[in-house]
Amino acid sequence: MQLQTIDTGFFKLDGGAMFGVVPRQLWQALNPPDAQNLCTWAMRCLLIQDGPRLILVDNGIGNKQSEKFFSYYHLHGSASLAGSLQAAGVLPAQITDMLLTHLHFDHCGGGVQRQGEQLVPVFAQANYWSNAAHWQWATQPNAREKASFLSENLLPMQQSGQLQMVPVPIGEEAGLRRTRFSEHVELLFVDGHTE
Repeated sequence: MQLQTIDTGFFKLDGGAMFGVVPRQLWQALNPPDAQNLCTWAMRCLLIQDGPRLILVDNGIGNKQSEKFFSYYHLHGSASLAGSLQAAGVLPAQITDMLLTHLHFDHCGGGVQRQGEQLVPVFAQANYWSNAAHWQWATQPNAREKASFLSENLLPMQQSGQLQMVPVPIGEEAGLRRTRFSEHVELLFVDGHTE
């Protein structure tokens, strides 16, 4: 098995929005905000070569949204998904599995692109992996989270027939929910900052 970081650039988000109820004085030393209280975040993906499978974990923010949309997030840096894959010697058609940790726009926006007037998956030969409960949450979000789940990032995966659901184990020892994804990759479901 081989692992490689795939950088897709940087963006900025409001520190208070990211850290929620954690007081600013606790997070600002590690994540210093600018004058507008925006913190810089890296969008890094993971490329896993596991036998014949080439698995990409997350895919960044993408480039299909409007200039107005991107103006809110101050994208910067020279890295891009396409450029970092190319530097790794990988073509999008070689990706066999697009594993999505969750469906926020900065983790799955790069998996769908504009092709003329259509939105289509970037990784034409890959299965796109989520799980049924999170897919439901993302496609029918509450009002507070609606801005993080964009239908143009999600529905093309499903419409193409490439969307697959990882079965979430239930009742595992000590509440740990694990499942084998590939020969050397095991998934642990932790319900991070999404349900």
